[in-house]
Amino acid sequence: MHLRILIVFALSLFLLGCNGENHTINDGYAEDNNVYQINTGEDYINSVPEQQTQPYRQEENFPEQRRGWEILTEKERKMLSECNDVLFSFSPVPIDSITNIEPIGEANPPEHTLASISSDTYIAVEETTTLVAPGDIWIILIQPRYGVTQDPEDHVIKYAMCKDIYGVVDHVKGFSPEMQQIVDNFECPDQNTEPGDDRCPILSMVPVKAGTPLGKVGGMQGNFNFGTWDLRVNHAYISPKRHGQLSLHSTCPFDYYGSPLKEQLMGKIKRQDEGRCGTVLHDIPGTLQGDWFIGDATIMRPSDWGKLLFLGHDNDFPEQLLIVASGIFVERPTKWFITPEKSGMKNRDFGEVKDYEIYCYDNEGDEEYRNYEKGKTEGRILIQLSSKNELKIEHQNDLCKAGNWQFKSPVTYIR
Repeated sequence: MHLRILIVFALSLFLLGCNGENHTINDGYAEDNNVYQINTGEDYINSVPEQQTQPYRQEENFPEQRRGWEILTEKERKMLSECNDVLFSFSPVPIDSITNIEPIGEANPPEHTLASISSDTYIAVEETTTLVAPGDIWIILIQPRYGVTQDPEDHVIKYAMCKDIYGVVDHVKGFSPEMQQIVDNFECPDQNTEPGDDRCPILSMVPVKAGTPLGKVGGMQGNFNFGTWDLRVNHAYISPKRHGQLSLHSTCPFDYYGSPLKEQLMGKIKRQDEGRCGTVLHDIPGTLQGDWFIGDATIMRPSDWGKLLFLGHDNDFPEQLLIVASGIFVERPTKWFITPEKSGMKNRDFGEVKDYEIYCYDNEGDEEYRNYEKGKTEGRILIQLSSKNELKIEHQNDLCKAGNWQFKSPVTYIR
């Protein structure tokens, strides 16, 4: 159906660029001669000089429609600046409130069976705190959600920084007055829908200055998603059509910060190797490693969660193999940690398996990361490549040391 797009744009010299330097706070905007004052509310951003912005005008009928909620039309993209290297100048929350940052690519069934579904970092905070715009941004989508988690509110905000780079914050526990104003002013073309539901997404082009409050994060959940995607980055999945916009173009959000803030935020990640920010891409062609699917399954449909299989490495402990599935050959969502072997046919690193022999995987109960497992934890899993893009897999009750590595009723996955 027709999606009505709320377009707000500047009438004067106020231009939101993608340069992360010399930011000022947006301390108000005017619409139809009604001025809405913005209260920054946080001491840690009060040192930024204020700037009175010019009024904006709402365009009621935007002729183009987006192909996806977060995919801007060409006319919308023309409103944005070219991209610079440094786009962010504010931590999304005060640095000292961050207790941990989890890298991109957590595989956790059933919602995140594949690491490629977790395209954002997770920032843990010690208590509920104010979330601010990390740079000069344009709000392109707000998705209000109520009563879906242990917290009463659990919203999503997506934004653009420049023509090619976009960001998302998920699990927002309450809107700031600025964001609530966008929600309240939005009208659905169908009176039987409400702003933010599946038939009436709140699509917008609203400029916001760096440091402007967006809402609150933390709550009972204690963490929130902070991610970015860059249209100039194209991850080389074996089956890209099975992946969504964010997974195809996912990037590390801290790469858009300058020093010393970049190093301060990266320092909150416990992982210390070169890939410490994590990755969504694990596919290695011609091997067992990567994302696997049954039939035409994709990561975009919740009904396909049970048809996904991940064979890769953990985002927090990259030295560990993961076998993650949400059904079919196991009766419940299952996640196994396994210490890889560099030789032989037991617990062999997935990226090294290129032949068509049967390999056996198990964890006999004394591994360091066994307590991280979930679902079916006993027995063994047999896996065999049957072609470059097809494998057979089966869970059995015996351990690998029992021998007789033969399939009885395997399940086939493809990619």
